[in-house]
Amino acid sequence: MKLPEDRFVEIERLRLRYWLEGETGADLVFIHGIGGAVDVWRRQFEHLQGTHRMLALDLPGCGRSAIPAPYPPDPLRMLAAAVRGVMQAVGMERATLVGSSLGGAVAVEFAMRWPEMVSSLVLIAPAGMTHQVAWSLRLMTLPGVGELLTRPSRARTAQAIRQCVADPAGVEEDDIDRAFAMASLPGAQAAFLRLLRAYASLFGLDRREVQRLRQGMRAVQAPTLLIWGGRDRIIPLSAAYVALENFPNAGLIVRPESGHLVFVDEPAWFNRTLVEFVQAPEAMLAALRTQTPAPTVEPFPVPQLARLRALPAMTASVQMNPHARTLAALALLALVALPVGRGAMRRSWH
Repeated sequence: MKLPEDRFVEIERLRLRYWLEGETGADLVFIHGIGGAVDVWRRQFEHLQGTHRMLALDLPGCGRSAIPAPYPPDPLRMLAAAVRGVMQAVGMERATLVGSSLGGAVAVEFAMRWPEMVSSLVLIAPAGMTHQVAWSLRLMTLPGVGELLTRPSRARTAQAIRQCVADPAGVEEDDIDRAFAMASLPGAQAAFLRLLRAYASLFGLDRREVQRLRQGMRAVQAPTLLIWGGRDRIIPLSAAYVALENFPNAGLIVRPESGHLVFVDEPAWFNRTLVEFVQAPEAMLAALRTQTPAPTVEPFPVPQLARLRALPAMTASVQMNPHARTLAALALLALVALPVGRGAMRRSWH
């Protein structure tokens, strides 16, 4: 497909990239996850621009947007303010916010701060419901280790994207090329790590931020549709249950055969469901509340544990000072030695 035109606007002294398509219908605002960009929503822009006015932006420090000098200790507030600034710049007064992963947490933060601008929320495996997140991201918060694991290469970019979907064959080569081009931009790697380290650590997402977001969720009255992939390897399905407990007006859909990015794995289904929800949110939520699935517990995935065991050998060929290499090796060995117990468990839904 022909991609939408890249546009730029300055918000709080930061030049932010965005896409804007469509002239009629309900307003939709798409917010990507960490390491993402507007390009991840290309399948939505391709099929929905005739019926909706659609906005997506590269969050500060992501994609082709400018990199903020520092990320604050609570980055969600700054990211939500950027979304609001771009909405105001294009004349959007009220919209359905569609957030994926970290973008879901940003959408919740936005709804907490400016509820009058939110008609409804669609959250795809949103971060911030619990502190739990994939070990690959936790490892990246370690000095030296993160620099190693995120060193730009097309192969690493492909692996990172395919980890987020259930069917790697569904990721097109053009998608990988565009993502790699952005990951290779000057300062992109450092910006990604700074944002990640502002919000997460080896112990998962910042628990104070999780608690603050959880308390704020209870006051969000906008109709909220939660969507999770049954094969999500980034944020555990147990987080969906936490979200349902805290949002006062929410419903959940679990797609058993999808991964972290349901809208990439199943674009046709996602687009159709999004349109139906925007048209009649309360009706969809009422139907979903009668069929919420029950959680079960699944052990820590063996393939992921095997990848962790392979990581120490990778540090041997990396150019880093001896002190950093020692810290990286010790951290990785400590992770491998962790027992697989309750702390390494996740819930899955059937």
